[in-house]
Amino acid sequence: MLALVVTALLVPATRATAHHSVPVNFDQSKEITISGTLTEAKWINPHSRFRIDVKQDDGKTVEWLVEMGAVNTMRRAGFEIEKFVVGDTLTIIGWPGRGRDRSMLLRTAVLKDGTRLTP
Repeated sequence: MLALVVTALLVPATRATAHHSVPVNFDQSKEITISGTLTEAKWINPHSRFRIDVKQDDGKTVEWLVEMGAVNTMRRAGFEIEKFVVGDTLTIIGWPGRGRDRSMLLRTAVLKDGTRLTP
């Protein structure tokens, strides 16, 4: 019984520390732009995400993680799943991650047809 009580008290504490605010995770004083090939689109809560392969100046391809809002937030802003096709070119404008290389928070997505979407 004691183990159950301890577990019940610890689980909410670990979940609460796993989720941080935008200023903690992303540098809002800088805006960056990446363009590359969409390799993954995950429409999940609490944050949807893209993975994008970006070719650097030296020709090497690196993967970027692009985080976004919740599924419903993104859909209300016009981020329809069928608009994001793996293999398409995508440009992302956003805030760089803090403490993680090649991560960012999406502020604007530019589709291959030039459509701009902002949550």
